[in-house]
Amino acid sequence: SNAQITPADCNTIETDAGVALDLVNRHRRDGFVFGLFRVADAHELQLENSTVLYLTLDVVETVCPILSRRHWESCEYSDTYPMDFGQCKIITYTNHLLKKPQLYGFNCTLSPVPPDLVECKDCPVKLEALEVTEQHKDIAEKALKKFNSEGNHTNNFAVDKVERVIK
Repeated sequence: SNAQITPADCNTIETDAGVALDLVNRHRRDGFVFGLFRVADAHELQLENSTVLYLTLDVVETVCPILSRRHWESCEYSDTYPMDFGQCKIITYTNHLLKKPQLYGFNCTLSPVPPDLVECKDCPVKLEALEVTEQHKDIAEKALKKFNSEGNHTNNFAVDKVERVIK
C-alpha cells in the first residue's frame, strides 16, 4: 500500500475535530467537559475504505461536569474562576462504509490558567481555586444532608465527588 499521512483538509477539519472532542468527552469519567479552543494540528491517513485522523486540539474546560454528558458546544466557560486549559492528542478511525468515527486513542494534558491572567481588577472579591480535600467532601455531605432533611423530595441526594473548590 502507498498510504501516506497528509495534512487534513482545512475546510472540513473543524467539524471532524468537534466530533473527535465529543468522543473524548464521552469516554472521560471525571472532571469537566472540554471545549474546543482551536485545532493546532491535523493529519490523516487515507486507507482503502477508512480514514485515520491524527489531531492535536487546544482545549478549555467548561463549567459542565463531565457526568452531565452535555455536548461541549452547549456548555459555557467560566469568567469568574480559574479554569484549566491544555492540549489533547486524539486518533480517530472512520470506516467509510459505516461512516461512524471511533475513538482509537487520546491523551490530554491540562494546566490551570495562571491566576494573574484571571484576576479582575474591578472585582470586589478575589477568587482562588483550592485543592480538594476530605474536609471539603465532609462539608458538601453535611450541606446535602441538611438539604435532604429540609426538602420535600421523593429521593435523597448524596455526594459522589467534589470536583472543584473555590475560595
